[in-house]
Amino acid sequence: MQTTVRTTIRIRKDLIDQSRLIALKKGVSLQEIINDTLAMGFRHVSDLNSVQEAIRRLDEFRASQAGKKISLKKLLEESKRDLR
Repeated sequence: MQTTVRTTIRIRKDLIDQSRLIALKKGVSLQEIINDTLAMGFRHVSDLNSVQEAIRRLDEFRASQAGKKISLKKLLEESKRDLR
């Protein structure tokens, strides 16, 4: 069982009302709906952070390659050799 913490927070009334309706429809407690919603939100935020980190690394790589002369024919030949 997971540890819980009793807390008092202010939540917008419209969000509480929506959460209550969802809880009634699913037949679960309001607390469970709020915990699940928070967990999904945090997962979404961490996914966005991972995507942002990957994009940042790609941008850095592109910037480092900007001044270099790259031969497309040479790259294609090397990749064909690697595939064999």
